[in-house]
Amino acid sequence: MKKFLFIAAIVALIMGTAVDASAKVKKGKGKKVKAQTTKTVKSNNQNMKVDQGMYTAEDAYRLDNGDVSDLEMAFLQNFYGQYVFNGNIYNEAHFPYVKTKFTPAALSQLADDEGYNWSMITGRTDDSEGVTPQNFNIKRCGEKCFEVSDSKGFKCYIKVEGADGAYKITQVSSSPVGM
Repeated sequence: MKKFLFIAAIVALIMGTAVDASAKVKKGKGKKVKAQTTKTVKSNNQNMKVDQGMYTAEDAYRLDNGDVSDLEMAFLQNFYGQYVFNGNIYNEAHFPYVKTKFTPAALSQLADDEGYNWSMITGRTDDSEGVTPQNFNIKRCGEKCFEVSDSKGFKCYIKVEGADGAYKITQVSSSPVGM
């Protein structure tokens, strides 16, 4: 009797785990995900659409696969997209994140009696809206130096140094001298 129960248990175990060889797996249609090219950001209680693709569409060199080959330029473009265009650079809550993008020497170039004078980077003054996604222009003007400008004559020269993926802004100037 014990042998019969043992054999019945083994047969039940085998039958319970057996897979029908004729079973077919149906593949469902996968949804195609479209790349997101716009990002809605909230600034001063207003929603703004910022086209993330436009920062690198024309001026950044791209490899055959579409990757940006000029990573230092992409770092600066991302900095403007994340902090300058949407006003986050003026928001004190974002300062700990902004600070990590600069070396202490570069931050000291922007410091004044009231904190930091971001107008050297943003171009915003009483009579100018400064650099916006619509008028933003960036070009390389040296080995590590970039010229950021708008369509109304504002120019800023920014030096970017560091290892790939760990870039920092090391110098900010209104003229390319000494960059």
